[in-house]
Amino acid sequence: MKGRSRKILSRFPQHFEATRPGKQLSVVTDALATNLDEQSAIMARIRRSHRLGDADELRDLLLIAAFHGITQAELALLFTRFELAGFQLSKLATAATPADRDKAAEALCDLWSISLPQPRLPLFAIPPAGGGAPDLMVAKLNLTKHASVATSRDALLDAVRIRIAKISMIHASGNGTVNALLEGAANSLDLDIIEWVHSPDRFWHAAVVRDRLTLTCPALEPSSGAIPAREVARRLEVSDELMGVEENPIERTSTDPVVRHHTEPFSVLRRGFERATLQVRITGRTTTTVGPMVVNRTEGHGLGYTGSVPAGSELVFTEEGRVRLDGSDVTSFSFAWKGACFAGADSHSEDFVFDGPGVPPTRQSRFAEASPAGALDSDFVFPHGGESLPMPGINVGETRFAFFVQQAYFSLLETSGGDHVVMVAPRSGVGFLDASVFAAGPEETKPEAAIVALSWLEHRPFCVRVLIPRRFSAWASEQDPEGIQILQRVAQASKRFQPAGVEVRVEFRDDRWVLGAGTLGIKGSDDPIMQLHSGMLLWSAPA
Repeated sequence: MKGRSRKILSRFPQHFEATRPGKQLSVVTDALATNLDEQSAIMARIRRSHRLGDADELRDLLLIAAFHGITQAELALLFTRFELAGFQLSKLATAATPADRDKAAEALCDLWSISLPQPRLPLFAIPPAGGGAPDLMVAKLNLTKHASVATSRDALLDAVRIRIAKISMIHASGNGTVNALLEGAANSLDLDIIEWVHSPDRFWHAAVVRDRLTLTCPALEPSSGAIPAREVARRLEVSDELMGVEENPIERTSTDPVVRHHTEPFSVLRRGFERATLQVRITGRTTTTVGPMVVNRTEGHGLGYTGSVPAGSELVFTEEGRVRLDGSDVTSFSFAWKGACFAGADSHSEDFVFDGPGVPPTRQSRFAEASPAGALDSDFVFPHGGESLPMPGINVGETRFAFFVQQAYFSLLETSGGDHVVMVAPRSGVGFLDASVFAAGPEETKPEAAIVALSWLEHRPFCVRVLIPRRFSAWASEQDPEGIQILQRVAQASKRFQPAGVEVRVEFRDDRWVLGAGTLGIKGSDDPIMQLHSGMLLWSAPA
């Protein structure tokens, strides 16, 4: 008689003697209880399949995830890691030479963020009692065993459970925040955030993260009393990694290159957060780009070059105050000045004035001050020492500019009291032989003087940049060597947490220093913000 049958018969009145052996009542009850046992087992499996912590099948976990709007694509990187582990395990098992074995072992260990340096295969060999080198063949077998446990079906199910639970926890805490976005990106890579750091200007946010998936290695537990020494599994320590978010990432914004003529005024309308320093690009046009000068009329700040720009050549005033002609430094032949710019035919309420009631100091006129000193004087001799020039900027809203070339004015010969020449001042107006252009006649059209474009580094609005550890780029396939699909997977998993209307860009964090983009920090600095946007690793220039 089955246990369930005995329990059913025990509910009958005692005088029935329902549990007495040989009675037909027990036979009938056994037949009915069999179906009840099966139904109870089925109901128990159904109940477990509906619980995140108890579901026994991956299909059930994916259905639970789908109930919360979590797609399988958001879990794709987890499956990728387990697939790569299986691939590397097979390569390790079929390694024919010690070199192949060591290479496969390191590639397998790279799937976890192990803090210990290479080589890591000896970690899986228990050192001999008498000392000596570890047996790497035994280490290979131990690594295979422990990696198989770490990538088993049960380990995959547990990782999926944590992923789904973490997504729900982030949603419960609130979406549309930097914390939610960074936690979502970390969760898509199976990383846990240990510490937060925010920059003072709130543009940068760093998070110290650790891999939640771990790998164990064998260790020998010494004997204790009557308990003999035994082999146990010891969890390998994982290293701290860095993730970050840059709000409104800086990118270069440029105006269209436009053909300008001498004395042409123009304006630039700009959106943004704050004043930005300008970069000026002037492309030579025929033979008329002689002594070009660009003036920010709003700030009263001008830049000039005393030479000629050949047709098709490019003269660049960089944000750092250096001047280059087709890549060659010509800063020593250039100058800058600050001072008042008076109104022309297109007068403006922000023009500089001499004085008056209520005139702010920024609009009060002042004499021009040249850099280097005296550079506007007609007798100044170029080249100078080559110090960097102060660069004008561009503000939010309308900024007014003007473009000039070296259009000649004749000097004056005075004969009273002895012959001497009175030179035109400032230097940008004096006529130098073969270093000036003639003015257009009253009925002539002004010739094209140059092609001018302005650019600056701008905080891009409604955009954030998420930086993830570079080690995940090693997961890229041969068909996707740049790891674009990995970045897209992280972006897709983070999309559910991002603010509406905000673009999320995911990039690998790069320790390499890039001219014009990287900031040299202090090597070994503990500041996560500095580590995020500074590169200290020198690397070979690309071909």
